[in-house]
Amino acid sequence: MTEHESADAGHGDADARRVRRRELASLINEFAAVRVSLDSTGNGDRLLVEDLESDDYIFLSPLELVSLCLATPDDREDWLRVGNYRDERRDRSLGPVRGRTP
Repeated sequence: MTEHESADAGHGDADARRVRRRELASLINEFAAVRVSLDSTGNGDRLLVEDLESDDYIFLSPLELVSLCLATPDDREDWLRVGNYRDERRDRSLGPVRGRTP
């Protein structure tokens, strides 16, 4: 059983639950490398997205995926703020940054 399987197995008998997962794609560019799989283990299908460099992962339900489609450009820009850029987040309800040129 892999780390992802045991982490998601719950408190019951892990051997009784059969993990059903099919790899869909590996996406790699100069900024990131991820593997996307369809996981059918739970009550419904969901996507498993794995960071191939850090081994971090996330399961995304259909509701979470549709939320990605409905996100604004500002929302998506905030998702890209990682590492040293993470602290640059601000409350957008305050309006545009003064003195900032486009």
